[in-house]
Amino acid sequence: MIELHNIQVIRDRKTILGPLSLTLKQRDFLGVVGPNGAGKSTLLAVIAGITRPTRGQVIRPGDGKNTRNTVGLLFQQHDFHQDMPFTVQDVVYFGRIPRLGLLKRYTKADHRAVDKALSLLAVDHLRNRFYRDLSGGEKQKVQLARLLAQEARILLLDEPTTGLDLDWQDRLTGLIAELHGKTKTTVVMVTHHIEHLPAACRSVLLLREGKCLGQGAPDRIIHAGILSRLYGCSMHVVTHKGRFYAFSEGAR
Repeated sequence: MIELHNIQVIRDRKTILGPLSLTLKQRDFLGVVGPNGAGKSTLLAVIAGITRPTRGQVIRPGDGKNTRNTVGLLFQQHDFHQDMPFTVQDVVYFGRIPRLGLLKRYTKADHRAVDKALSLLAVDHLRNRFYRDLSGGEKQKVQLARLLAQEARILLLDEPTTGLDLDWQDRLTGLIAELHGKTKTTVVMVTHHIEHLPAACRSVLLLREGKCLGQGAPDRIIHAGILSRLYGCSMHVVTHKGRFYAFSEGAR
């Protein structure tokens, strides 16, 4: 679906990502893990077409055709202007605009998709609240509902559990896995925390200072040795029900 060929992103003569090659296929679930400044968000921006690589080539699905339904984005910062009185329902309906187009009326299918998304993320009771008045965690759930309503073929998630309490961090991880399992959606999920990757994650890319330290199946890539290199400290890894948990040796 998407191919990156030897891409590099260079800013102010400093390489912040790459060289990196990557292929995403239909129904892939890629976890991108690394410390701050590793280039994780930049990689998502390149995949989405927001950032053009300085070098290398990106091939996206439907290049030269209508691709507005292809990618759904969730970045860490997604606040709307505080003066705009958008309700939660408004924000979720925005997810349908790529399918509907501007200045057209919503259809029954649009209404069903929005209602389903609000229900799945347990924010239906907030639908008439102003988005600007929500907590950070509530805003994150609403933004995920927007992505679900969009029904995009590729979901790019940048730290989707940010701002959520421990219970909802785990529930959201499960919801992302459920969405991936029930649809043909391709997911790329960025996180600092290995434990936030669901068992549905089929491949992991480890980034440090823009460079790939390793990529492959989680049971091959996620181990104490490479994570110690990734984070610059001695690490310990345990597994539970198909998920991985990493701790610094001093934290055990």
